[in-house]
Amino acid sequence: MRKPVLEPAGSWSEKWISVAGDAGQHREVVAMNRSFLLAMGLVLVAPAAFAQTAQLLDSEADQARRHQEMMNRELQNARQAMEQGERQAWFNSIANMAKLRIKLAEAWQNMGMSPQGAKLVADAYDPELAMRIHHEPLRGKSDEEVAGMLQSALRQQHYLVANQLLIDYQRDKLRLGARPSM
Repeated sequence: MRKPVLEPAGSWSEKWISVAGDAGQHREVVAMNRSFLLAMGLVLVAPAAFAQTAQLLDSEADQARRHQEMMNRELQNARQAMEQGERQAWFNSIANMAKLRIKLAEAWQNMGMSPQGAKLVADAYDPELAMRIHHEPLRGKSDEEVAGMLQSALRQQHYLVANQLLIDYQRDKLRLGARPSM
């Protein structure tokens, strides 16, 4: 028995096999398994496809990394802007606080207090603390009653309370459209 001899046919997908047998020589056409050709094609094309997929994955990863870096920069910029805003607000509040205390001292002097005493009382004012203390209602009280409350707070050296009473009294008078008589 002879071994099969390969002879190429007209198409790549067919293969001719010559086989010698008892009856003589005959040729049998065997169709090459198309899945084998597909597998061979995949083996040849796979590295290029994987490289392309890897490039896509790398570009997506780079894009995600760039997006994350951009978000981090935006967060850092927002944090810095907020800190700068807080610093500016603090500087503004210090300037406003100084102006407020000067006005309070002037109001105390207009009520007959010495400049040194007026400054001492006005410097004790802290708006943060004043917001947390109990505000005595002044509605319906006469000017004499309010003056008595102010004198009592000053005698007890409750300067914060005295300042807040004076501010509340001045506000109430302005709301009513009347000029404070103190």
